Amino acid sequence: MASPALTVAEFIELPVVKAALPELVAGRQGLEAEVRWVHSLDVPDVANLLHGGEMILTTGVSVGADATAQRSFVRDLVAEGAVGVAVELGLAWRRELPRALVDEAERRGLPMVALKRGVRFVEVSEAVNGSLLNSGYALARRGEELHRNLDALVLEGAGAEAVLAEVSRQISNPVVLEDARGELVAFSSATESESSVIDSWSGLKWSERDSTEAEGAISMPVTVRRRTWGRVIAIQSGVEFDRFVPIAMERAAVAVGLGLMRGGEEEELRARSRGNLMFELAGGLIDPLTATRRASTLGFPRRHGELVPVAAVWRAGAPETEGGFEQAWTPLIAPIRSALSEPDRPALVGSRGNCMLGVLDRGSKGSGPDDTDSRQRLARRFAGTLKRNEVDPDNVALAIGSATDDWASLPDALVRARLAAESGAAGPVRAWHYAGRTTIGQLLLSMRGTPELVEFSQERLGPLLDLGGERGRDLLETLEVYLHCGGRKTETAGRLGIERQSLYHRLARIEDILDVDLKDGDSALALHLAVMIRRLLTG
Repeated sequence: MASPALTVAEFIELPVVKAALPELVAGRQGLEAEVRWVHSLDVPDVANLLHGGEMILTTGVSVGADATAQRSFVRDLVAEGAVGVAVELGLAWRRELPRALVDEAERRGLPMVALKRGVRFVEVSEAVNGSLLNSGYALARRGEELHRNLDALVLEGAGAEAVLAEVSRQISNPVVLEDARGELVAFSSATESESSVIDSWSGLKWSERDSTEAEGAISMPVTVRRRTWGRVIAIQSGVEFDRFVPIAMERAAVAVGLGLMRGGEEEELRARSRGNLMFELAGGLIDPLTATRRASTLGFPRRHGELVPVAAVWRAGAPETEGGFEQAWTPLIAPIRSALSEPDRPALVGSRGNCMLGVLDRGSKGSGPDDTDSRQRLARRFAGTLKRNEVDPDNVALAIGSATDDWASLPDALVRARLAAESGAAGPVRAWHYAGRTTIGQLLLSMRGTPELVEFSQERLGPLLDLGGERGRDLLETLEVYLHCGGRKTETAGRLGIERQSLYHRLARIEDILDVDLKDGDSALALHLAVMIRRLLTG
């Protein structure tokens, strides 16, 4: 369209409109108003349906024969910012528009057009709106609107993922954020599956002449403090790119860069991307082949050796940051990943909630020991990283599993590692916990949601729990420590910091309250299970 904007007069002269034999019956003074959009409308109440600048298409059926309702319909259109209305004759009114409708439009200066021949409103909308979307005027309006939306997101503290989601919605295509190393950091798509987006992104062939150009993609560099941090990429998927896409990507690059300048979001994005992969894999939400592809976008090679699962959780009583335990992991993920990696054998580590999950490449089978000594070395490197980042290793429970051959075996191994870490976090402090052999704690945690377990614990410990107060807490702690120490009284007294005589008195009191003999193997086992269920499943 040659003009910078479409006026109502120009709308009437369009071929798709002229085919309907239009006749201007009112509001000649408003013909130079600019049409921002063409909108089909057949409801009596138009409040909050328009944004301003619309040319309305209607059959008039919803307006009705009442003159008062007809005048009210015109007043409401003007109040909502409509710049004109075209009414198709033949349904509500056969030969001409009602006088009340026409007079009110003339009084309000609203151009009113009678369409004397039937026309498909969708054809008019598609023809006109398609032209408007690609007009310079409309492009500027859409760019300004997107700019305001993205500014609002950044000011509200929303992250890059929210920015990508808004831009993807606006251009109806996937949008990807990658860093300077070419690793995928985040993406958003309202129409394509995750695996489809990753496949499309991985398959982009960038021009050797210009690394910002690729067929079916448009990219814009993301700059943070005068250095190129990475780039945002729009990937054409089904909906053809229009002239608005480069504008949208330029706005996206600026908004993402502003968000990254706040500090912390870069590592948070990486941790979240890797965490999403690890937890979705452990939860059985993605297949091994998809996991392999996604891992490669995050710097983990497709060709790898045996895989070692690891997990870590914050222990109860660990100091929590303002943003919670998930936020506490953010600054630690990168140094942990570096510490657990070997030359040419990277680690993939991410977090969600209070848990961290990871996988390590230990090389080809037989290239290194998969034994206690090797796990102890890993645990020392993990603890050393925490200390260097001013975190007490005793506040985190680490679990390490046995090496597995491929990604297909990894989901179960990750679940076992997480259960081992959670179980370890509820027990005595240890440098690490082995996830390759199922413990009672792992077994109980895998049965979460089974009401019989909680009922069993309540039944066994009920009289002791009913005591309440400091005395009840002391006796419960004494029983738990005594059972964890395997009935060794000297060790129990030492851990509790009390005299042996005081311990004997407490144990006798416990036996009396619960009506049990702690020297009986079955009774001790049942109580040990009960206290573990209470700690692991009910807190």
